[in-house]
Amino acid sequence: MLIRQKVILSLIDQMDGQISRLPLVKLAFLLSKATNIKTFYEFVPYHHGPFSFTLYHELEMLKRNGYIFHPSEDKIQRINDVASPAVNPDLRSKISGFLKKYRGLSTDELVDHVYSRFPWFTINAKASEQRKEERPKARCAVYTAGYEGLQIDGFLNILLRAGIKRIIDVRHNPISRRYGFHKSTLSRVCSGLDIEYKHVPEVGIPSKLRSNLHPSDYIQLFQKYEQDILPTQQAAVENIARWVESKPSVLVCMEANPDSCHRSRLAAQIENLTKLATHHLGQNACELPIKKQNC
Repeated sequence: MLIRQKVILSLIDQMDGQISRLPLVKLAFLLSKATNIKTFYEFVPYHHGPFSFTLYHELEMLKRNGYIFHPSEDKIQRINDVASPAVNPDLRSKISGFLKKYRGLSTDELVDHVYSRFPWFTINAKASEQRKEERPKARCAVYTAGYEGLQIDGFLNILLRAGIKRIIDVRHNPISRRYGFHKSTLSRVCSGLDIEYKHVPEVGIPSKLRSNLHPSDYIQLFQKYEQDILPTQQAAVENIARWVESKPSVLVCMEANPDSCHRSRLAAQIENLTKLATHHLGQNACELPIKKQNC
């Protein structure tokens, strides 16, 4: 079991074995800020502040594996006769100290506390009066991003901070073992964040061309991509160029390093068509100059 899942079970145990979903997510978010748990949950601004699609997905896994059940749609309760996997004693002590600070707060008080301390995460709040910051909108450019090493929540948070309004998925085969990056899931999650999703498999590289490659093979692969694949897909390339010009859009693939991904070669062609500059988004996307204006 992943450490983060053990931490969630420890949180529930120390909250007398039951908790509602909303305060659990907020406590997990605050815990992520108060500790340095490696590979813990990442969060994205959603309808009620910071949210983790990954956490919700893994709660369902914990339910299927018999650690928790839902006495109601909102409630989560531990199954008493199934012991939680052990958490490092030092970490359990930190969780206990953390809960002493927050367990006495009502759900409304907990939400208000999170909203006041972390206003960025209010940008998509359902109640407009609770939004303490405005969602940014970037200038149109040729943005690219890779999700390697990120959870879906952290990845989408980067795109929101950069002011992106449309994802253009340029993977030939949009599947992933990492939760959230399969085409159907990514499209659904994006719709909840008011991010448009487009998939253009024609500009991807077929899997058979990528198998058993050594790092030195990528230069030849990308040359083949530019010479043999892109010239046959000019209609798709021109569609992408129009999308990039009409709304802040990002070309998305897996690799974190754009130089190791075909999207950088595609971006160069889009830049040539649109005369818009290329920006590769990463962990420092929030440092980009954002212009809150229409394209």
